[in-house]
Amino acid sequence: MSKHVRLACLVTLALLLVVPIIWAGEPLVVKTSDGKFIPAVASEWVKAGDSFRFILKTGTKAADVAAELKDKIAPISVEATDDVTLVFKGAGLTEQSLLEKLAGIQLGKETARKDALAALTDLGDEGGPALSDLSSAGSIRASKKIELPKPEDRKKDPYNLVGKIVEMCPCEPIPTLKIRIIRIPKEGEHKGAFKKGKKVSIRGFYKIHDDSKKIDPTEERTKINLLTKDMKRGMLIFGKPFLKEKDKDVWVLETIEKM
Repeated sequence: MSKHVRLACLVTLALLLVVPIIWAGEPLVVKTSDGKFIPAVASEWVKAGDSFRFILKTGTKAADVAAELKDKIAPISVEATDDVTLVFKGAGLTEQSLLEKLAGIQLGKETARKDALAALTDLGDEGGPALSDLSSAGSIRASKKIELPKPEDRKKDPYNLVGKIVEMCPCEPIPTLKIRIIRIPKEGEHKGAFKKGKKVSIRGFYKIHDDSKKIDPTEERTKINLLTKDMKRGMLIFGKPFLKEKDKDVWVLETIEKM
């Protein structure tokens, strides 16, 4: 069998194996048989004034999702306010109508297809991928992780809140801290939500495994925030707030670190 024929057979086999995987796109939320909505690509959502704020799971870029949804949900508007947050707005928009709309839109299909085809065209020395690599194209997007800025850059982030710990709650799976605000965020959508000298409750973001529903200690932000259990009263901390917990007066920070 000639090299070109072998190459054609290999690529055809790869496409047959990969295409069923890469076209299995997920929506932001899924509607269950009993009419409830549960997280999918989104990890949680909350109503914030006249808008709805969604936090995405690790490995998905909010800007990419916003670009994909923009035309599909019009006249509802969507904006990525940071790497993991989407804000939806619309005249008379209700949570039920928004979730119904989002549950019917599978994300990432076309991009995943392009990623897989690009992987298959990177043929290597022999003109084709190894058989052991055939499943890799379908997991390219899933394997991407959020890369945190360097510690010194995180510390200088103008979106940061800075505070002094005045109380600690050894909550599970991650502590809740009460702080007195020393410095409010200089930039960002939450800069008007805080006042210097006021006390607020905060906790760090943590990722939950989709299957086991247990905390994922290997995720970078989660790994940092698990260290809050070793913090003490009187310490100065900083972090970037991005969500206020639904039905609670606790702010979630992307990371909580010592000054």
